[in-house]
Amino acid sequence: MRQGGVQLAVSWLVALPLGCFACVAVAGDPVGGISANTADEFELEPSLAAADLVIPALLNGPGYRVRPVAAVHGFQAGFVIETRWGELRAESVELLAIRVAEIPALEALYSESVTSALVRSGASAVAAPVRAVVNVASEPETTLRGLPGGVWRFFSERVIKLAQQAKRLGSRADQRISHDGSPYDAADAPLTASRQPEQDDDSWFGNLSEEAGRLAKSELGFGAAKRALAARLGVDPYSGNPLLRERLDKLAWAATVGKFGVGQAMGLLDPLVSTTLDTASTVNRVVLELPPEDLRRRNDEALAPHCADEEQRYQFLNFGRFSPTLQTELTDRIAEMRLAGGCGDVLETALMAQNEVEARYVVNTLKLTQAYLGERAEGGRWIGLGAVLSYETPDGERILPLPVDLLSWTRDTARWFGQQALWSHPQRSVISNGQISVAAQRALTRAGWNLMTGLSYPGSPPYLRVLEQAPVR
Repeated sequence: MRQGGVQLAVSWLVALPLGCFACVAVAGDPVGGISANTADEFELEPSLAAADLVIPALLNGPGYRVRPVAAVHGFQAGFVIETRWGELRAESVELLAIRVAEIPALEALYSESVTSALVRSGASAVAAPVRAVVNVASEPETTLRGLPGGVWRFFSERVIKLAQQAKRLGSRADQRISHDGSPYDAADAPLTASRQPEQDDDSWFGNLSEEAGRLAKSELGFGAAKRALAARLGVDPYSGNPLLRERLDKLAWAATVGKFGVGQAMGLLDPLVSTTLDTASTVNRVVLELPPEDLRRRNDEALAPHCADEEQRYQFLNFGRFSPTLQTELTDRIAEMRLAGGCGDVLETALMAQNEVEARYVVNTLKLTQAYLGERAEGGRWIGLGAVLSYETPDGERILPLPVDLLSWTRDTARWFGQQALWSHPQRSVISNGQISVAAQRALTRAGWNLMTGLSYPGSPPYLRVLEQAPVR
């Protein structure tokens, strides 16, 4: 429905920590752009109580608890999960749900029977899980700048300029976008200035020597063993969870070249699988069945009818930061939408992603748009606005999908939305599955945007829909 010029999801006409949708003031803006002239119109991204963001079932359970404060950075909320095997960091509500869903698999992989088998097989450091050094709950203010920057890099001025330059030069698939030394790596986003480079901040398929090593392992059956074990555990074989990845690799390697085979490894997991795990994995079956090289070939064939630039497809499939799982999901979403155009803009944006949070943001941009438009999602065109994607439907509506936890109205947000290319279109909507702060609502509705929040899609973050507490900060 529409109320005061704002299109609202009925399920979200509820109290929010920063106000309520019903109290959004709407005033006509004669220009149609963003006007923010006083300092009190801007806000800082908050730290929020985790219990006010997500459903209670995610906050604690056997073997884990989530620290009580979540700091919002770059529109995404950051959580720390304390487990009996070490700490995990989840850099969005979506990743929190994924990491919690992986806890039963950790229980199985770190069980005494698996540990004993790994010791007998000669695997090293079997009892030494990776322990992340994180301290958010006790000192959220002093640790703020050390946290990852969410997805703000896509909105930073430097990335916008670089994306525009790439288009002008006709170099969308330029290797510099996705290789080491990428100009996008050090984008001057305010929340990523002090961000430490990630240990694994490289493409999923890496350089030629790493690829050769992977192929050698594949010949020995390592990849097949890992995928089979992941399927039995109901988890993604390419999960970014360091605790899960380390242990799954060890077990797969021991089953491949150690003193016991895959069947015995499966047998070690079976008692735990039958009692503690839901083995109905949500991972695409093709990801579990095909080795990465065959998966890339499959995805290239699926992309080719929609993305004509062969070099761009090659860069995305071989050097992007998308895991094979996310790469396949983005490919399938593009194919489902039967685009009239703009596939190149989608892959260009995907090549800018530097980590899992950013890769998921690109995938969720398509999922959110499909959820909002339904059948109308087919036959439209993706248009890159700087480094962020918008979608134009066949009937002329311009959609700006923002799959974020909380859009706050900061100076940088206002500057990004102030681009003429954003507000010059007469029929435009911002859609989100998360929250838009009241300050952001006021500014956007004054500028003529329709707003739709609280959208859901398969696998969307499990937000707590009724939020009544004030921000921690």
